[in-house]
Amino acid sequence: MLTMTIVGVVAALTIPTLHYQRLKKEYSAKLKNFYSKVHNAILDMEMDKGSFRDVQKPTGSLNNGLEWWLEYIDPYMGHSMVDEAHNKVYFKDGSNIGVYYVGHFLEFYYDVNGDKSPNRYGYDRYLYLFGFDDNTRERCFSNPDTFFGVYCPAGVSITGVTRDELVNRCKNGHEGYGAGVWCTKLLQNDQWEYKSDYPYKF
Repeated sequence: MLTMTIVGVVAALTIPTLHYQRLKKEYSAKLKNFYSKVHNAILDMEMDKGSFRDVQKPTGSLNNGLEWWLEYIDPYMGHSMVDEAHNKVYFKDGSNIGVYYVGHFLEFYYDVNGDKSPNRYGYDRYLYLFGFDDNTRERCFSNPDTFFGVYCPAGVSITGVTRDELVNRCKNGHEGYGAGVWCTKLLQNDQWEYKSDYPYKF
């Protein structure tokens, strides 16, 4: 009986840890793959349609962000399903994106496990954007010739921020922006790996 109790305690302690380690590897691989695929899609799109600078940016409503994605990026990435009512594109590996056009940039989240919970930034959702003007690209990516990267809160530069500060912003937020929205930049800084001090467990 004592042996069974000890085995139960050990299992209770180790199974959650093993589950988290497995998810970290899975999420990290998906984030790396997604980031690479979007970059490659831009290069392929530019081969067919010319420079990103010359591509027609979205106009009008938020929904036009999805239309833009489907015209310019999706042909080079593909999808398993599109949910126009919720501005979502689903991929074969179970992940999805939600796309919105918000002015000088197209903002979208990548959800590594699709519609499964918790659907929270920093846990399973990570923010990115396409920049359509030089100021946005310079502020967010430190290069006006870089068109895609991690999310940059409006009016807040994320260039030159130390890693310790990124960890803090990922955990606590910064200048009115929620905590999780900063986590994509932290993960990019860490080569899309979840380090031991990453603030969240999922």
